[in-house]
Amino acid sequence: MCPGFKSLHRHHPLLKRFRRDLKEYPLQGGQRLLLAVSGGGDSVGLLALFLSARPRPDLALGLAHVHHNLRAAEADRDQEFVGRLAETLGLPYASLTLRGKPAPTQSWEEWAREGRYAALESLRERGRWDWLATAHSRDDQAETVLLRIHRGTGLQGLAAIRPVAGRVLRPVLGFSGLELREAAAACGLSWIEDSSNRDRRFLRNRLRLDVMPVLETSMPGFTRRLSALARLAAEAGPRSNPLEFANLSAGTLYYRCDALAALPRGEGLELLRQGLALVRGDLRNIGERHLRALWALREARPGATVALPGGWAGVRDDAGIRLQALPAGRTRP
Repeated sequence: MCPGFKSLHRHHPLLKRFRRDLKEYPLQGGQRLLLAVSGGGDSVGLLALFLSARPRPDLALGLAHVHHNLRAAEADRDQEFVGRLAETLGLPYASLTLRGKPAPTQSWEEWAREGRYAALESLRERGRWDWLATAHSRDDQAETVLLRIHRGTGLQGLAAIRPVAGRVLRPVLGFSGLELREAAAACGLSWIEDSSNRDRRFLRNRLRLDVMPVLETSMPGFTRRLSALARLAAEAGPRSNPLEFANLSAGTLYYRCDALAALPRGEGLELLRQGLALVRGDLRNIGERHLRALWALREARPGATVALPGGWAGVRDDAGIRLQALPAGRTRP
């Protein structure tokens, strides 16, 4: 056991739930797990649960931290805090600092999220860790579901934060942020607060600080049910593979209109959504109105075009619809 760490009792309800939930993840005894730790209460709670769970499963643990280079002295403080925490517990520790700035089509939030995951994956590969675990909680999941509904999403979008994505695990999606802090405190671990989490310029923060408390007070259990909805959406899975109805070639995706015509509208919209994600690599700024406009191209004349965010377009020809990237600086094919 790590020096100076006070483990949760083996019958503690939070630890019993955590061990039960871990059975749904592809972790095996003897593997190496890197924990993404920001220094906040959620990630320190994640650390507390994994340390308390050992040796069931018996995992080699390490800590990783990403300095986003956005909050000056406070970000330096966070990095130093996690480093000291790892040293106190006798755990391996690695960190990276992000450089650069967002592309013209990116927000600072998007840039930071993408950079963070790229940095964490680099640290995982460099240290030869089997898995990376993040501390996304039930609260994060509920917020993400509501944000996706607000922006326009389908069944797969409602799945929100996936429990497993590549080599990334989110093993505390069933825990609230309050419960994770409870676990950290019970183990004698302190944490620090990120002041940017209270900055109401960001939509997610306004949702967390102003909207979710009202919804939870008015409809007790609302957060838990939103999280359950995400799990059900993930389990439902896609009904069709877009490549069964479209041809992927040279960075474009081509749907034949006669194939789309045989589908119910809902399934057709979902196939267009999946196809866009496949050919673009993401669905950033793609809303329901874009998908409906693409669907309407089935009945449009050849040459009709739907402009899409990020420099993409859907183009109708004699027999189908082609999703393609536009040349730099052009808004139409």
